Amino acid sequence: MKKQHFYLDWNFSYSTGNSYQDKNGGTFKEKVNLPHDFSIGLDRTPQAGANEAGGFFQGGIGTYQKEFYVSEEQKDKEFLLVIEGAYMNTEVYINGNLAMLHPYGYTEFHVKLNHWLKYGENNKLKIVVNNNAMPNSRWYSGSGLYRHVWLMTSEAVYLAPWSISIATPTVAKEKALVKVETNITNDLEEEKQVSLVTTLFDKNGEEVTSYLSEVLLEGKKETKLVQELFVTNPKLWSLDSPTLYEAVSQVKLGDVLLDETKTTFGIRTISFSAKDGFKLNDATIKLKGGCLHHDNGPIGACAFDVAEERKVRIMKEVGYNAIRTAHNPPSTALLEACDRLGILVMDEVFDCWRLKKNTYDYHLYFEDWWKKDLEAMILRDRNHPSVIMWSIGNEIGERDGSSNGAKIAKELADYARSLDDTRAITNGVCAIFLDAGEFGGILANIFNGSAGDLKDLPPEVHELLKECDRVTAEWGEITADYCSPLDVVGYNYLDNRYEQDGKAFPDRVICGTESYPKKIAAVWEEVLKHNHVIGDFSWTSMDYFGEAGIGRSFYDETGSLFADYSWHISNCGDIDICGEIKPQGEYRKVVWGERKTPYIAVLKPEHYGKKEIVSSWGWSDVERSWSFPEAEGKKVRVDVYSNAEEIALIINGKVVERKAVGTEEAFKVSFDVVYEKGTIEAVAYTNNVETERDKLETVGKQTSLILKADISQLTSGYQGLSYVTCEVVDDRGRLVPHANNAISIEVTGEGNLQGMGTGNPISTEGYVGPSRNAYNGKVLAVVRSKEKGKILVTARAEGLAETILELESI
Repeated sequence: MKKQHFYLDWNFSYSTGNSYQDKNGGTFKEKVNLPHDFSIGLDRTPQAGANEAGGFFQGGIGTYQKEFYVSEEQKDKEFLLVIEGAYMNTEVYINGNLAMLHPYGYTEFHVKLNHWLKYGENNKLKIVVNNNAMPNSRWYSGSGLYRHVWLMTSEAVYLAPWSISIATPTVAKEKALVKVETNITNDLEEEKQVSLVTTLFDKNGEEVTSYLSEVLLEGKKETKLVQELFVTNPKLWSLDSPTLYEAVSQVKLGDVLLDETKTTFGIRTISFSAKDGFKLNDATIKLKGGCLHHDNGPIGACAFDVAEERKVRIMKEVGYNAIRTAHNPPSTALLEACDRLGILVMDEVFDCWRLKKNTYDYHLYFEDWWKKDLEAMILRDRNHPSVIMWSIGNEIGERDGSSNGAKIAKELADYARSLDDTRAITNGVCAIFLDAGEFGGILANIFNGSAGDLKDLPPEVHELLKECDRVTAEWGEITADYCSPLDVVGYNYLDNRYEQDGKAFPDRVICGTESYPKKIAAVWEEVLKHNHVIGDFSWTSMDYFGEAGIGRSFYDETGSLFADYSWHISNCGDIDICGEIKPQGEYRKVVWGERKTPYIAVLKPEHYGKKEIVSSWGWSDVERSWSFPEAEGKKVRVDVYSNAEEIALIINGKVVERKAVGTEEAFKVSFDVVYEKGTIEAVAYTNNVETERDKLETVGKQTSLILKADISQLTSGYQGLSYVTCEVVDDRGRLVPHANNAISIEVTGEGNLQGMGTGNPISTEGYVGPSRNAYNGKVLAVVRSKEKGKILVTARAEGLAETILELESI
């Protein structure tokens, strides 16, 4: 089918009510271009229905309206509206007629428009997206038409979306079998004799092979054809060389082309076993995985192709080779980026089944919709070589066998295999949580590592802890039936069970589906030790809106699992919401061997000497700086991450101390030193020979702003993005890390400001601009293209000269 991007000039209105009038009106009206997330532009408030789990963002009802012309000559055409993602409870109207209801906010759906169209005149399309009933998510979801929307047209004989499945069941060095299954739809009453021509092209656009089939299509039916093509000397898709092929499928009536579809795929093999682990193209690979929520930081949930690819590139920079799409199907753009860049994917569909986690979450729809939504994920994503596992759930309430949990798990696994039997079925399973009643908050704090001294807890809590120990000891037996339909059993925070469960379930393949960042060294050691453990997915690779403050640290105090407003970011990622790699991400690079140079991180001076309690998902409150004028002459703690044997710490040319690495914590050594401005260096030694060194220096006073863009040429047409960082610098152009100036950004010409923000997890500021206080000396502005032409980005701050950066929309 011919694909037309349906993203420009939507009339948008917003309301917070549920009445008929509210759905047709709203509190504000504006023109918007898709993708669009209306929650990111609303004020955060402590009273927001999404609460701390949703980052205190508001929801509401968004109504999108647009007119489009259909000519009389198009009466015989097929019209299909494709919505890649709308959060949530979406109603689609065409010329006042309700054409489709779709509850789930993360699966693609298609609306056939023909029955409601008017020919020779404009047609009115209205899409109502209702995210008013909160809480419905355990993280920031965004609201509205946040992914692509397409209008597709074709003749009455056509290839519908998801109608082509490509697999590579046999792969050898000399030859690979490419199996192509194609469903052709005939919406005519009469039979049609057509031909299907499938042609494969390599990455250079050169034809590799072709196959022609003749077929008689029955009227008003879909007809499946299976074609087997052979590729000689195939170039395999791998992490280091993610080679892609393209299949062009053409349906012809004689010499007349009725329809054409292009499908990208890769030639590769995958296997899973307790003996050999996970293999890609017969080579064993351990998954260096990161869990990833779907938001894109300062631009909210908007799934621009550029934003999705940027996330993948940054994750690869840290060393990740796998992504878990927590806890929902991702955008198509994210999977396409993984295909191109060479990163593996665990594609996840649900966060709950019949038992709820939130009052208004997916449990309300599971019974009626699980098959449709599981099908939508698998049929859409099955041609992506990056996808190696289908995850049917995360921390599902029924995991203990209650509420027919084992039966439902088998139903989902069986149905997933009926749709695609070439990938492993998995499920993220965690410990069994007891109903602790009035002591639930205390147990949550213990689980979070922020409860303080356990001796001070009430006796009832100690009894509960004993019961928790009993349930934990029997976890394998309790969850055995629930896990039995799985090819790979996902372990959330259960790395202490890898060895014992390898013995108890000798054929079980285990994957760590969530782990604590601060335990990466110990967890990774366990992964490497056991063949039946195929990898680990950290919680999380990137910060996200919601689960506010779950990764914070405490000093001389204790705290709850989540933080109060104005916390709104998780603070548990290796990468912040703006794409900056945090100290814990640099530590991970050291553990994984991605970083050879030592890394200096300094505990914020105000915390020195205090009792440090780091939450289970947290990291010490350190920063990459040696500019602390308030700490002159005072003691500070300096952490150095390194895979060397020893580190010598040098301040202003003098060796302060030389210590062995890893004696207290793997890949880390800490020094207590007196702060003095100047330079600090960490020199790494192995076998008493210097290998690498790291250096920080005290910077001067702020004098100016500089702008840096990740790309200077944006793709025109309202879909191109450039990520522009504004830095506060001294007279030598060095970043002033503690600068918090209010910085305004103005975008003129053929671009506009899509969003701006910082990695600051504690803030009441918004993300739509045009001004934001710097954090760690920086502000990120996301510039969106319009038509072709020049774009000027101007940054201003009081007392500093303005600076201008020129970009181009091409």
